[in-house]
Amino acid sequence: MFASLARIPDTPGTFGLIFWSGVLLALLIAIGVLAVIEQRMFRARGKGGGALFVRLCSLPILALTVAAVLFAARAVSGMEGLAVFYIALFTLAPLLWFGLHWLAGWLASPRLGRGESAWLAVSGLLMLSLPVGIVSALQMPYFHLVRLIDGARVAATDQRRLPHDVRPVLRFRLAAVGGGTGDLLVQSLRAPAGVTVERVEVMSGGHWADTATQMHPYMCRNGADLHFAWRPGTALPRLRLHWRDASGAALSEFQPADPVALPPAADFLPRWHGGGVDLPVPLPRDIVTVSDQGGAGRYFRALPVSLDHAYDCLLSGERLTAASAGDAVSALRISVDPGATDRGLQALFAKPDPR
Repeated sequence: MFASLARIPDTPGTFGLIFWSGVLLALLIAIGVLAVIEQRMFRARGKGGGALFVRLCSLPILALTVAAVLFAARAVSGMEGLAVFYIALFTLAPLLWFGLHWLAGWLASPRLGRGESAWLAVSGLLMLSLPVGIVSALQMPYFHLVRLIDGARVAATDQRRLPHDVRPVLRFRLAAVGGGTGDLLVQSLRAPAGVTVERVEVMSGGHWADTATQMHPYMCRNGADLHFAWRPGTALPRLRLHWRDASGAALSEFQPADPVALPPAADFLPRWHGGGVDLPVPLPRDIVTVSDQGGAGRYFRALPVSLDHAYDCLLSGERLTAASAGDAVSALRISVDPGATDRGLQALFAKPDPR
């Protein structure tokens, strides 16, 4: 069984596409079967044409009902708009939905009675809610199945020593906002030629989670290389790297941590030139912001000049610019754990005055 699970498409995205496409196809078939049974029931009464006309009217009725509810909610601003939305959803929407179905049944040929029109309105709601209910019910089984498949695939994958060159931990001194200094530790994993990192997972809540779906300001990727930045004494989570080389797929675990003896601290010195700034070491993009106004509070996310969004690292030697109108950078801000009162650090660097 586990060998069969391990052969299921090797990326969660591929498996998810196949799984949910199958669910959608099954739902479409089920709705089609229900519509055929309903149509045959009305044909037996000699009202097949009228029922088909009302069913075809259900789509424009749905569009009109949704538009009316949204228009009523948007007509009121603030939290009152949310209240108006719910009131309209439970009052205006049923009136329009059932009232327009009754009108369509009266206009149909042969004409439908109110009870028959109401039946079509109710069955239409059931057909609309069936996909939502089924998809919601399948969410948890789907995630359990994904974890089972991933566990089987991991068990079948060769666990090897990390192929990367694990660089020593470096320590930088940052000038904290409001006076004082704070230290920042950085470390890099450099991949050798021929190694491709397919996925990086983090141990979270007792389960391995793909870092591509999480915010991780302590880590960034640049191709197969990984770079870390953290405050001394911060416990970073354990990572699992899924990688591949000429001999096949493999996985390795790694956990960045403070060295036994902290190295001497060097000043964090950005290099200013032209309209941008260079970092002395690679840093995660989530902790770096820049400003086009020295000392101002208007900061933007930093981007390399190449505007390469494929990975989330700001590398050393890349001239960073502001992700705004492209104005010259005058200030650089490094924010590490800003929400932590005991470990948070924010450092500002202003471009030197050339005079």
